[in-house]
Amino acid sequence: MTLNTSSSPRSDRSAARQSGRTAASHAASGGQRSRGARRPRSKASELHVTFPSDDTVQFASDSLFVSPRGPLARTFFERAFRSSGVVEVAVDGAKRVAQVKFGAPLSRDDSRIAELGKALSGRTSPPQAPELKLPEDFDLGTSREVRLRRHGERLSTWTVRSAIPGRIRLYNPAILRRRELCQAIEREFMNTLGVDRYATNELTGTVLVHHDPKVIRADQIVELLDYAVVSTGDVPLSPVDLDLPIATASVALATVSRFFVPGLTPLSAALFLFSVIPSFKSAYEVLFKEKRLGVDVLDAIVVAACLATNQVLAGTVLGFTLSVSRKLVEKTEDDSKKMLLNVFGKQARFVWLDVDGTEVETPLERLKVGDVIVVHTGEAVPVDGEVVDGMAMIDQHTLTGEAAPVEKLKGDKVLASTTVIGGKVRVAVTSAGDQTTSAKLAQILNDTAGYKLKSQSRGEELADKAVAPTLALGALGLATTGVASATAVVNCDLGTGIRMAAPIAMLSSLTLSAEHGVLVKDGRALETLRKVDTFLFDKTGTLTREQPEVGRILTYNGDSEDQIIAWAASAENRFSHPIAKAIIAKARALGVSVPSTDDSKYDVGYGIRVEVEGHVVRVGSARYMTHEGVKLPSSVERELEAAHAEGHSLVMVSVDGKLGGALELRASERPEAAEIIRGLRARGAKHLAIISGDHEQPTRRLAERLGMDRHFAEVLPQDKARYVELLQKEGRTVCFIGDGVNDSIALKKANVSISLRGASSIATDTAQVVLMEDSLLKLLQLHDVSTNLHRNINRSWGLVIVPNVICIAGAFFGGFGVMHSMIFNQIGGLLAVGNGLLPLRKATALRAEKERLLLR
Repeated sequence: MTLNTSSSPRSDRSAARQSGRTAASHAASGGQRSRGARRPRSKASELHVTFPSDDTVQFASDSLFVSPRGPLARTFFERAFRSSGVVEVAVDGAKRVAQVKFGAPLSRDDSRIAELGKALSGRTSPPQAPELKLPEDFDLGTSREVRLRRHGERLSTWTVRSAIPGRIRLYNPAILRRRELCQAIEREFMNTLGVDRYATNELTGTVLVHHDPKVIRADQIVELLDYAVVSTGDVPLSPVDLDLPIATASVALATVSRFFVPGLTPLSAALFLFSVIPSFKSAYEVLFKEKRLGVDVLDAIVVAACLATNQVLAGTVLGFTLSVSRKLVEKTEDDSKKMLLNVFGKQARFVWLDVDGTEVETPLERLKVGDVIVVHTGEAVPVDGEVVDGMAMIDQHTLTGEAAPVEKLKGDKVLASTTVIGGKVRVAVTSAGDQTTSAKLAQILNDTAGYKLKSQSRGEELADKAVAPTLALGALGLATTGVASATAVVNCDLGTGIRMAAPIAMLSSLTLSAEHGVLVKDGRALETLRKVDTFLFDKTGTLTREQPEVGRILTYNGDSEDQIIAWAASAENRFSHPIAKAIIAKARALGVSVPSTDDSKYDVGYGIRVEVEGHVVRVGSARYMTHEGVKLPSSVERELEAAHAEGHSLVMVSVDGKLGGALELRASERPEAAEIIRGLRARGAKHLAIISGDHEQPTRRLAERLGMDRHFAEVLPQDKARYVELLQKEGRTVCFIGDGVNDSIALKKANVSISLRGASSIATDTAQVVLMEDSLLKLLQLHDVSTNLHRNINRSWGLVIVPNVICIAGAFFGGFGVMHSMIFNQIGGLLAVGNGLLPLRKATALRAEKERLLLR
């Protein structure tokens, strides 16, 4: 092979590097030449080596660098990066060149040149160089140029355009004009812990990321970008959105032609006509394919009138304001969705995997069920899992609404997107990726955000119905006041403003609900709740807590109450079911010391046998005591009947084969229940009822105590839906509030369904609304959000209608023309959009207040 070396701007430096250049050229040619053999010269095999800049070596060959993804190029990439000083390598198939860039300028007799030559030849690899592999997206795309950059120990097709601490801009030709890929990248960053802000640009192929370097490194950001590109795959080019640029240019050209250069009027009219082609297409679809009159028909008529009457400037203003409005709505909806999806916290994307006692940093996507990860103080829990070792205080208010941190020990469940504020735990993964509670919440919120308001649909329907009367008014204006006024009347479109304002109001209200700790899974529930006149509460788990409370402590055989509760608590101390928790809580409330057990045996469905301080203690039902040979006095039978009539139960405690006492277990009423009933009455609720599988007497007493209008007792779970239908047949709009466990049929049948089960069961909950915090008070906040949403929509209607009515009156009696109508129409629309954003401002203020309280 003949080596032709082009002259460098610094000839002395080039001469000094001749030996390194020779090694590099030999390596790039494959490093294979038989000893003593001579090859004929061939132009195709010539290799040119130049130094286009202080830190770059360039190789040119018509044969080696034809395909940037071919086997020769692959070998070149793999070998070039073996040199520890190389940070970037590019192969350009169009120019038939390859460039190797170093991290610092090359100097005279630089050893890195020789090192590069050896690396390219494959004869040696510096021992300090990490093992690097080509990225997974190497084969994606059809570009004739491939550029790889070293990011830590990772190679990637993402290259750095600019970087300062906390801010990095990266470029990749793979995202040029690929909107779907840009959206996939945004989804990756949306819930990523440490990423504060981000922006993608499909026209420049860049991604700008503002991040916290202490939480996420630049190379980790690149890894997330690579994952987004690979997981999305090859996507087609997106059409370039030139709507706003063309509309802006049209206004500018129309202004110039109107006031400065009249000769440009034909060109201005042509550009205006081009910019409004979508309006004509939409009008054609509505008129000829859908066979109806729609708002798009009015827009087409206004555009045609502007062209016919040479009011090009007015027409371009119409096109410009519509384009700006569409962009404003698009950005507002995007920002609202991002805020909504971020309500339940961000997720760590890299975790510390426990591998034989060693913590290894691993991408979240590679975790599988059963893996054990380590979570330290200050870190977010990245998965749903179970603590297998350690202890930590965890802040989970973003998911459950609990203000106080929760202590987690071995055996406790933890949820993704919660934060360890103290301690360290090893967590076994039970669900990861899109199966975590946090991910499912995000998916539910994303689906809900796409719900179309009935108010918006009604607005569009009303606007379409108003087309014929508007055309009639326009015809009247044409006959009485002329073309300009008639065009102004036709341009008074009632539907455009509400079509912008209604979805923004919905998204803002959904975000506000989420900030209150209420997950709205179906947007229709938020609209309907304000119209609900009947609230049907499931008793157990809703008006009463799942965990009962210990009432009376009965004693027999001379034992004291403290001794009975101590023995019972000792037996139940190893268990976490509701009855055990109630007994242990009673012991703590009485300040009773709980002795440790020597042995235990748990008989499912009957009771527990333990040895406590040399005594055999049994805790369980009366049936269990009989089964174990413990004799029950006749007074116990009377107590059992009395407790049963009240809806309570008795747990027996025997000591050394004799009955020592009994604990009365009764439902624990929620402390906020009475306040909820008063709050619903104040908000217009006309009928409140309780439904329960419990006996008549306790159900009736609870209903009377809370001031309910009706109660249904001894109802089987599968029959609850029948009572919902009964209330609906009475002409009532019913909201059913249950715990979601046995109420799925009733939840589906109700007009609005609400569950208190919380985040841990979100995947299986059939309710439209889930109160993430274990408090019914959230119901009142949700009702207020629903009522305010309705008021917001009505206010938006007023803001849209009033300016247009003024404009119509002005067209008939004040000489208003097209420009007047455009100004009034757009003012109304923009005011309505601003009004729709009001709930979002409340959500932002609420979040700021939460953050302030957390920093205290």
